Parts: sequence; structure tokens; C-alpha cells
Amino acid sequence: MEHLTGYLKGRGYAVQLAEGVLEQSGYLAGDAQRRAAGVMSMFEDPDVALVLPATGGTGAAHLVDLLDYALIRAHPKVFAGFSNPTALNNSILAAAGLPSVHGVSGFQFFQAEIDPWTEAAFWATVSGSIAGREVAGHDWHVHRADGLVVTGPVVGGNLAAFRPLAGTRWMPATSGRILLIEAMNATFEDVDDALTHLRLAGVLDGIAALLIGAPADWPHVNAPDTDVDELILRCAGGTFPVVTNVGFGHQPRRIQFPIGCRVELDTRGERPVLRYLEDLVRA
Repeated sequence: MEHLTGYLKGRGYAVQLAEGVLEQSGYLAGDAQRRAAGVMSMFEDPDVALVLPATGGTGAAHLVDLLDYALIRAHPKVFAGFSNPTALNNSILAAAGLPSVHGVSGFQFFQAEIDPWTEAAFWATVSGSIAGREVAGHDWHVHRADGLVVTGPVVGGNLAAFRPLAGTRWMPATSGRILLIEAMNATFEDVDDALTHLRLAGVLDGIAALLIGAPADWPHVNAPDTDVDELILRCAGGTFPVVTNVGFGHQPRRIQFPIGCRVELDTRGERPVLRYLEDLVRA
């Protein structure tokens, strides 16, 4: 925690820690009520501008039905989430109408080395205008989208964190949206089960595009698919564009996605391009 607070203070920010932030209960950072109270205290504090989970956030979905979304709506802040906390990125969008950023949590900033590209992209996203900026997809695999331009607000994130929201009032609308999916410590069978569930639950109905985060080096474990792309296309079904190997997964260099804001996927050139159409932070 000292590394994280030191990093933030070094950038000129005052740091306010939620009560109980250092608590531990097994693999969880304290009980759910205590963690939810910590999140709410940050939204209530008029001096707080950015709410940043301290670590990877195991069990973040436990907080979804404990947050006061009316209060969050009345006291909007920038929320940043990655991995498990993306359950909160999406529930806050669905229930409070508040956009957020998918790309980092606090642990990103107390590693031995911080990826400078990710660092710069994050601070640009949460502190200024990003509309018009582009990210070129040098190694992305595009399916069913050659020559198309697809636009829509962004939803989703970590597969294990996003999936529990399906069928609940905390799942944001997905039709017409660009859906992000990334997974860590999964197998082909895990992803098969999860995508099949999302498809049967209607989460994939009408989406503008599906983006799969890299790395997706999931163990094959006797799957019928020859590679990740074949697995995704088989399980997701539909006719919507699918782009895999997009760099927003569990790796040091990550694209920052503004959850709830519109982006554009342009596949007309030699390589696909992600283009930001809206700012997360509005003047």
C-alpha cells in the first residue's frame, strides 16, 4: 500500500484511504459490508475525484447489491477498475448511469515496473480529452468485420466478474454495445461454459461487436477447437464482428476502455483501429 500511495502522492495527488482497506478475511479484503462501506465513503467524500481499487479485488461482485447507486449518481466520481472490480464498472453504469474506465486497478502502480504506455493512457483518460485518439491494432485478429466501421458504447471487461451480472438488474444494456471479454486463469472449457451462458442469457443478442482481450493463452484441455479464435466464434455464435488478441487483458501494457462511452472500431485500412468518440471526463 505504501508503494501505491507514494506513487499517487508523487504525481501530486492527496490520497484518502477507505477504512478497512488493509483488512483481510481469507482471500477477501474483509467482509462485503465493510468493503461496500469503503466504496461508498469514497463517493461521499467531496474531496475525492478518483475511486481506485487498491488491489485485484477478488470478490468485488459481493458489493454489487450493497452499493447505494442513487448516492453514486448524485456524487459522480471517476471509477477505475480492472479484473474483478469490473463487476462494479458495469453495475455502476447500469444502476447509476455513471461511466468509468476499464484498464487499471491500484496494483498496476505498485509493481516493480510500470508500463509507461499504459500509465500515460490511463492518466490521459481520467484527466483530459481523449475523443479522437486512436489505437492501432497491429496484431488483432478480425472476423466478420473486414471493411466495416462499428460504433457503440463499451461494456464488459473480465469474464468471471461480468458473467454474474447476467439476468440481474445490475447488468448494463448490451444491445448495440461493444462488448469486452478478457479472462485469466481459465481453460477453453471455462470460456466455453461462460460464453454459452452469456449467449443463452441474451447478453450477446444485438451487440455491435465482441472484443477478446489478450493474453488469451488458455489451456486447450482436449477442446474441439484448434485455437482461441475458433473457440470464440463457435461459442459466441451470431453474426456480429469479433476481434481477438486485443491488448486489454492481464498483461503490463493495456488499452484503456471508457465503460459507457462510445468508441469506433474501424477495419477499413491495412490494420484495425480503435477510435475514441467521447471523453470519459467532461469539462
